[in-house]
Amino acid sequence: MNKKKYKHFSLDERYKLKEYLISETFKKKNGTPNYSKIAKVMGKSRNTIRLEAQRLGEEYNPEKANDDYKKKRKKSIKCTTISTKVVNYVREILSKKIYSPRLIIYEYEKKYNEKFPFSHVTLYKYIDHKVFDDENNEIKKKLPFKGKKYKTKKRKDDRGQLTNIRFIDEAEHEKGTFGWLQMDCIVGKEHQSACLTITEEKSLYTICFKLNQHNSEEVNKALKSIIRNKLYKINIKGIITDQGKEFSKWKEIEKITNANVYFCDAGTPTQKAKVERINRDIREYLPKGTDFNTVTQKEINKVMKIINEKPRPSLGWLSSKEVFLQNINI
Repeated sequence: MNKKKYKHFSLDERYKLKEYLISETFKKKNGTPNYSKIAKVMGKSRNTIRLEAQRLGEEYNPEKANDDYKKKRKKSIKCTTISTKVVNYVREILSKKIYSPRLIIYEYEKKYNEKFPFSHVTLYKYIDHKVFDDENNEIKKKLPFKGKKYKTKKRKDDRGQLTNIRFIDEAEHEKGTFGWLQMDCIVGKEHQSACLTITEEKSLYTICFKLNQHNSEEVNKALKSIIRNKLYKINIKGIITDQGKEFSKWKEIEKITNANVYFCDAGTPTQKAKVERINRDIREYLPKGTDFNTVTQKEINKVMKIINEKPRPSLGWLSSKEVFLQNINI
């Protein structure tokens, strides 16, 4: 028998519960609420419904029940005494950068040469419960994805497919080999502006280049500049990208980079997961709806400096820039 995953009531669910509790449809013959019937409709256990309905020991009130839940939840956190130094550090670092709890702790221990007073799980819990908030700043919004889990969705791809191309399964692609690039475009407001992003797979070092127009000519023009000024020391082993029309002149891309281009299957962004991951980092600073026509390349470079110089657990707490520089042919 599969156990249902327990989840706290939202305020909307509490309002629904109130409706069910007063509805004749969800009452027994003796006039009392039929908790089993309500539980089935709401996808929760009978006991969960009963406890919630009796939370206040009086007629059920959704708003009062929600306030009661919040108060009890806050009291349930056994908060250790947090020093002013730790509070100020967490506030300061999240006022400037979008860092995960693990990275906040790593940077703290590196800076002060002392152990952080609690784990990254506890730090996240404290941030989630607004322990570090001040009156002008909700700290949780400064976490990656605002503290929410990110799920990659399979996309419906209605752009049409390119023909006579190499697919990713044709690549002699060893993971962890330096020199493989993943390429994508971040599209701006109303699809009127775009940036080309190129991520080196091993280091996650990424270049983001503003395009004047979202088309294949601009992509190839940008690539020439990037290869000449940024990636000239790399022996490019291959390029992985999607079937967007901006990459339709892939034969010219191969001439520019002296490397084969391999395409993902339509609607499968997970096949170029590294560049997609960095794109999400970029979106934390330049969110969806940004008009890149109003953003300068200098401003984009500042964002990329933060991202490329951020220590990463997956790289043994080195930054993408450090790993990149360790591997280039000088």
